[in-house]
Amino acid sequence: MKFRTLAEVALKSLFLEASWNHQGQQNLGLAAAIDPALKDIYGPGEGLRQARLRALDFFNTNPMTAGLAIGVIINLEGEVAAGRLAAEQRVRMASGLSRTLAAMGDALFWQSWLPLCSLAAVWTVLSLGAWWAPWLLPALFCLPVLPLRVAGLCLGYRRGLGVADLLYRLKVQKLAQGVRRLVALLVGASTVILVYTKTALASEPALGRLWAAVGLVAVTVLVFRFLSGKTRALAYWYPILLVAVATVVLAALDRMQ
Repeated sequence: MKFRTLAEVALKSLFLEASWNHQGQQNLGLAAAIDPALKDIYGPGEGLRQARLRALDFFNTNPMTAGLAIGVIINLEGEVAAGRLAAEQRVRMASGLSRTLAAMGDALFWQSWLPLCSLAAVWTVLSLGAWWAPWLLPALFCLPVLPLRVAGLCLGYRRGLGVADLLYRLKVQKLAQGVRRLVALLVGASTVILVYTKTALASEPALGRLWAAVGLVAVTVLVFRFLSGKTRALAYWYPILLVAVATVVLAALDRMQ
């Protein structure tokens, strides 16, 4: 396939969720993104029309891993055009892969990388107080995301379903689990440091006040831990919520002085 075609697909894939809908979710974005590739594969005729209809089937995956899914789908369409794969098999394979990539992307980005970037941005704001500090969050988050979406498209197109074996060997789920544990450790340490340095505990240690602060933070963490199992949004923004809790604790301790 021509480089220009893949570049056009990559650009259009960035707008995958622009036409999100309840019935097909990301299907309209997928159809628009892969249409240049379908034209190259099939040319004008009935084959192109059927491929476009298949692209309108239900499709939903994590936006960060969407490049891999789109690349594999283009590869599978090439197999269908060559007669080596049935159209029904292409639909089933694409559906299974999109679900796998959705779970992997959620674990690696929404539940791991985003909280870590949020924590870094919050500490930058508290440490520097510069006007540009809040922009650290989108900058850090997009740093690996944009290259992954483009490179993932090329990788998915070249390897096809072999991408699944590659992801298994890379042990992405274990990586995500390690990042989540790191974030939990950093959040806990950050909360203690904030409470200690922003109150009289640093200059005038008081055992009772220290235990009061630790107790408030511990109770709040337990409450958020319970609620995060009920509301997914709390799990995504866990570091920011904990820093907000630490701020409330600090304000309460200042009033106690």
